[in-house]
Amino acid sequence: MDIKKIIKINDLIASGRSGTPRNMAIQLGVSERMLYHIIKFMKEELDAPIKYDRNKMRYYYDGVGVLDIKWNDKINTMM
Repeated sequence: MDIKKIIKINDLIASGRSGTPRNMAIQLGVSERMLYHIIKFMKEELDAPIKYDRNKMRYYYDGVGVLDIKWNDKINTMM
């Protein structure tokens, strides 16, 4: 799995700029099938709560948190 693609997907979703799967795949330089594969990996292995909004035609995170190797729904503020 290409970590750079995962980081880019995360950035696009977190910023609300993912767009449709087709547009997102084009931005990443991958096929839609590969995009679905990466998103599935992020959901299953990194516990990222990724959802798709058909009305807004974009992906979003269903919750507050950060993607830090694995989804963390508790942000550490004690740094």
